[in-house]
Amino acid sequence: MIPEHVQRRARWVLDTLGATGARLGDGLPYDAAAWEEVDRGERPQGDELAQGFFDLARIEEREGPHDAHGRFLGAATALDPLDPPLERLRARLGIDPPRWVGKRFAVALTHDVDIPWRWTRIGVRGAGARLKEAVAARHVSAAAHEARALAALPVHRLRGTDPNWSFDRVLSLERERNARSTFFVMAGHGHLADGPSPETYERLRPRLVATVERGAGELALHGSYAAAEDEGALAAEKARLETLAGQVRGQRYHYLRVRPHANLAALERLGFAYDTSLGFPDAPGFRAGIAHPFRPWDLDAGRPLDLVEIPLALMDVSFDDRYLGLSARRAEARIIALVEWAAQHGGGFAVLWHTDRFDRWTAAGWDRLYARLIETVHDHGGACVSAGELAREARDRL
Repeated sequence: MIPEHVQRRARWVLDTLGATGARLGDGLPYDAAAWEEVDRGERPQGDELAQGFFDLARIEEREGPHDAHGRFLGAATALDPLDPPLERLRARLGIDPPRWVGKRFAVALTHDVDIPWRWTRIGVRGAGARLKEAVAARHVSAAAHEARALAALPVHRLRGTDPNWSFDRVLSLERERNARSTFFVMAGHGHLADGPSPETYERLRPRLVATVERGAGELALHGSYAAAEDEGALAAEKARLETLAGQVRGQRYHYLRVRPHANLAALERLGFAYDTSLGFPDAPGFRAGIAHPFRPWDLDAGRPLDLVEIPLALMDVSFDDRYLGLSARRAEARIIALVEWAAQHGGGFAVLWHTDRFDRWTAAGWDRLYARLIETVHDHGGACVSAGELAREARDRL
């Protein structure tokens, strides 16, 4: 006899994959030992459905290693993020992947607005310090980057512009390519990691919201560093942003500080419709082993959350000196390969490009690569949509 809690878990995995007519024990063998391994926190072998639950419910993250920011890294996972096992299981069950907005695959374009204005007093001092450090370390490319940025400072001061105030430019680039995106805006600064000059962000937030709304972009919350561990702070940030933007339906934790078994249930309680924090900061790929939106599993309640999780498949900073050490030119092949994989296998996932990557003087090719990404998605029969659009369609299916 199959235990009820195992049946619920298996049903969730099968429904997520669209295998609504399949049942554990009826054409899908029940391996009691494999499910017992799941209960012990061990990745089961030889049972695809038990393994699918282990990956999708992120069991390996409960006790797995975390970095200084409390994040589970791609370097620690046992699955292959670029060959998602739940998509292999979907194919073995003979289930076609879902189509999004009528297309073979869809990419939700997203932007985190971490520092909307670079040239504050502390921003200038920081750039000068980084330039000195780069020169002392003989890091030529980093020194050249900071020198170019500082050289343009007088021009920006004269014009009243800033390299990080790129929102009209981003929205125009997307509009010209039949694409829409989501901007994740911060509404609280309680930690140094939230960025310099919180008073500048506070002053500019109304203008930022108005600019994105005028350009038909979607606004969502970028939960602050400390809010990942403080539901009350997250609720206050949501309310603060909603005074400017109306109802806010989407969220992403700053620094990708998502803990699937600790801070996703809070999003359901606060009335968010979707989250898109679940990606690796140090590598591209699918952290939950699936390339489509799903409802996260609440291990404590033994049920899926009333929340859509949009997998975050890649972000720009994963490729730079902080992690993989690649220039935009060298990262391009890996980014395009992910799009080509989706064109072949299907997918509905998010990508993240920060809004400080669009200054013509200092973007170092990342702005052009973003445009190339959008064009490649279209060339391969996909759609570029906002995270909210993808979440609404996924919610109807899930």
